[in-house]
Amino acid sequence: MVKVFWCVGMPRPDFMKFFSSRINYMYPSPIREMVAKIAYKSRIKPVISFAAGEPDPDVLPRDIYASMVSDIFVRENRIVNYSPAEGVLDLREAIAGFMKSHEYVDTSYERIIVTVGGSQALDIIARIMLEPGDVVVTENPSYVNTLLCWKHYGVRIVGVPMDDNGMITEKLEETLKKLREEGRLVKLIYSIPTGQNPSGITMSMDRRKHLLEIASKYDLIVVEDTAYNHLVYEEVDVKPLRALDKEDRIIYVGSFSKVLGTGLRIGWLEASPEVIEKIRYSKQPMDMCAPVPCQYLVLEVLKRGLFDEIKAKAIKAYKEKRDLMMAALDKYLPQLKHTRPVAGMFILLWLPEELNAIEFADKLLEKYDVAVIPATPFYTNGSGKNVIRMNFSMAKPELIDDGVNRIAKLVKELVAPAVA
Repeated sequence: MVKVFWCVGMPRPDFMKFFSSRINYMYPSPIREMVAKIAYKSRIKPVISFAAGEPDPDVLPRDIYASMVSDIFVRENRIVNYSPAEGVLDLREAIAGFMKSHEYVDTSYERIIVTVGGSQALDIIARIMLEPGDVVVTENPSYVNTLLCWKHYGVRIVGVPMDDNGMITEKLEETLKKLREEGRLVKLIYSIPTGQNPSGITMSMDRRKHLLEIASKYDLIVVEDTAYNHLVYEEVDVKPLRALDKEDRIIYVGSFSKVLGTGLRIGWLEASPEVIEKIRYSKQPMDMCAPVPCQYLVLEVLKRGLFDEIKAKAIKAYKEKRDLMMAALDKYLPQLKHTRPVAGMFILLWLPEELNAIEFADKLLEKYDVAVIPATPFYTNGSGKNVIRMNFSMAKPELIDDGVNRIAKLVKELVAPAVA
C-alpha cells in the first residue's frame, strides 16, 4: 500500500476554486454552535441548559425500546437490509392510519414517504421546488435550521409578523400583494402552526382557515411543519392545516422525533401524488432509505398502540416544566415579555432593548453556567436582537427556578449600570 504524506513546502490545492457557488449561501447553525459551547463548558462544571430542542431522555421508555429492538432483530431478517426508498411499506400504512386517527387526515400509504426526520423532508422539498431567487414566505421568527437549509438553495426568505394567535394572516396577504407587485416569484408558504419553534405560539383556527384561503387565492403551496402537533398541554380547538385542506395545497411534514426521540430520525412527507413522485426520485440516490431498524422500531410502537402512552407521559412531564419556567419568569422577570405556549417546547423571552441576545447568551454561559439560545438568527429581517429562546422539555424540574433566577441576575447586572 502506498502512503502519501504532505510535507512543508509541497503545494496544496486551492480548495476555494473547487467549491460550488452554493457555499456562499451556507452559514453555521446557531443552535449547533451553542451546543458545542455547552458541551465544552459542561466538561468543566455543571450547566443548567435551556438551550436544547429535544425530548427528555429520562421521559422516553428506553427500556421498552431496547426490548422491542431485540425482538425485531430476531424476528425481521429484513431489518439489516435496505428498505424501499419510500420506507417500509407496513410503516407507511401505519402512518396513514396514524394520520387518520390522530390528525383527522384521510390519506393512504401511496401519498407517504418516510424520511430521515423532518429535516430531510424539508431539504427534499427545497431540492424539488426551489430555484435561486424564488421567495418563501414564513412566520417571523421561524425555525432557523429550515431557514438555513433553504437559503442553501439561494432562495429569499420573507417573514410575516406573529402575535399570540400565530402568523398575522392579514399581514401575509399584504406581503404577498407587495411581492407580486415587485414581480417576485413566491413558491411556498412555510408554517409551524402548533407549538411554533422558536416562539411556542399556536395558530388559531380562524387564522388557519384564512391562511388556506390566501394560499388558494394566490395559487401557492403551503408546507406545514407538524413537529410539535402531539405536545399540546391545554384544551385548544385546532386541527392541522392538512385536515382543513380541500385543494391538495398542503405538503405535510411529519415527525415522531419530539415524542419518541430525536435520535430515531424517523419523519415523513405526505403530499399529492405529483409531489410524492418527484420526492421519491430525489430521495432514491440521496440516502437509499431511512434507517431500517428505526423504521421497524417506530412501526412496532404504532402496532402495539404505545404512542399515546408515551405521549401522555411526555405531556405530563413537559407541562410541569413549562409551568415551572413560566412561574419563574413571572417571579424574577415580571417586567419582561415572554410567550405563553400551549404546545411545543419553547418560550421566547424579550430582554431589555439595550441588551444583545448573542452577547447575553455568551455571558450567561460563561458567568452563570446557564445556556439559552439567542433568537436573533430565527428572525428573517434582522430583528429580534434582544430575544432569547428557552427550552423547558430537557431541563431538570428542580433546576428551572434557579436557572431563571440566574438569568434575572445577569439582566440586572447589565441593565443597572446603564440606568445609573
